[in-house]
Amino acid sequence: MMYFKHAEHFAINKALFLAAWKVWFKRFKNSDGGNHQIDWKFGKMPIGASDNSLSDLIRNEQRFSMEMLCRMMVPWSFRNDQQVDDVFLRDYKVLFEISSLTDEKGREVMAANLSASALQIWNAMSFAEQDDYMSYAESRVQADIEVRSKDPVVLDDQGIELIGEDTYPPYVPAKDAKDIDFVRAMVDWIQDAPFQPYYLKQAAGDTVSGWDNRLLAFFWPKPRIGYSLHHANLNPLYYRANELAKTLDKGEEWDQEWRDMAVKTTNELFQISGTPQKDVTIENVKAVIKAAVDGNENAAAKMNSGWSYLAAVCTDHLNGLVGRLPMATWNSRIAASVISRLDFLLAEAGVEDLAERFDGIGTIPGWGGTRPRQYSLDWPNGYRSWNTQIKASRLIGQMAYILNNDELEEGSRKYPKMPLAAGGTGDWTVRGVQGVLFGDGY
Repeated sequence: MMYFKHAEHFAINKALFLAAWKVWFKRFKNSDGGNHQIDWKFGKMPIGASDNSLSDLIRNEQRFSMEMLCRMMVPWSFRNDQQVDDVFLRDYKVLFEISSLTDEKGREVMAANLSASALQIWNAMSFAEQDDYMSYAESRVQADIEVRSKDPVVLDDQGIELIGEDTYPPYVPAKDAKDIDFVRAMVDWIQDAPFQPYYLKQAAGDTVSGWDNRLLAFFWPKPRIGYSLHHANLNPLYYRANELAKTLDKGEEWDQEWRDMAVKTTNELFQISGTPQKDVTIENVKAVIKAAVDGNENAAAKMNSGWSYLAAVCTDHLNGLVGRLPMATWNSRIAASVISRLDFLLAEAGVEDLAERFDGIGTIPGWGGTRPRQYSLDWPNGYRSWNTQIKASRLIGQMAYILNNDELEEGSRKYPKMPLAAGGTGDWTVRGVQGVLFGDGY
């Protein structure tokens, strides 16, 4: 294991660090200015030890550094704190060979390359293990990047997008129309608008249209792990999380084995989603799952993009149950999709002040892809809010209802059925809707 003393000794597997090293070369140091790729196994990376904020490191073009890599390995609350120092380099000298390199500005800076021992650790793993850790490392880059400050933190960006710039919605409701009419117009717009998935600032697959084809174009964290494979990988975690939630929902308690399973399942979900958290204790996990199954908008439990994901996963079994509310993940991608489209529709209708419209629907900070997006209206901040989590889940549940029940004039189904990961089709679920919004909000 590797421990980060400046992150309250947060620990990661050495294999994850080595996978992240490979990812950093692929994403942030593709070539040395010549016509050949730098081999991540032998190439040098600047150490870049610094106490600057994460935003300042990026502004100073220090994405490709060991300091930046280590910042992305620890929970968000430590990402503005220096992680690499002499003690860190000494403690893990078995993994590195320290030297120097000349940077793009002609300065000689401290650098490191992987040692023979590090490569031995990597090569001893099976290809399947290597691939798993590569996916976890990719997730750290693709996921919501949360820090204590409001400064922009853009690791993986496409540039700010103006919704409505390319594809105008099929229709715009009247200014005084009900909120549900604007939700219905948004669902119709997503059905009509073309969608081009992107990865590493390059198109990933063909442009598609329609809710069904958008969902089939889903991938995380890289195109090779598409819709079906992603679901297959997550099925064991979904099963355990939902069984844990069902037990609490019945008023029963977890025994020690289930308590251990709850913490382990939660940590694995954070690993896959790229949102490592501190304080993953049995008390915090239980509080979040209980708040989620109860739909408690006044809960004092933990809440951010990672904990929202746990809430969504553990309530998947509530889909289709009358009077129950399956949670949606409300992260920066999904919030950007929903709010940017509603914002455009409302502004086009002549709405200048949200007033009581879409009460509780709030923005989530996130940088990367086309986030942040520009809004015409003053949307509240929904970050770390259970009220926003509940209200957003209800809104996405409304979208699923519209997809399943709206009809054309002749009585046929207006929207395509939801593709199922194992084949076939079925009714739309909150999970399916958020899968489409996740891509739309990138």
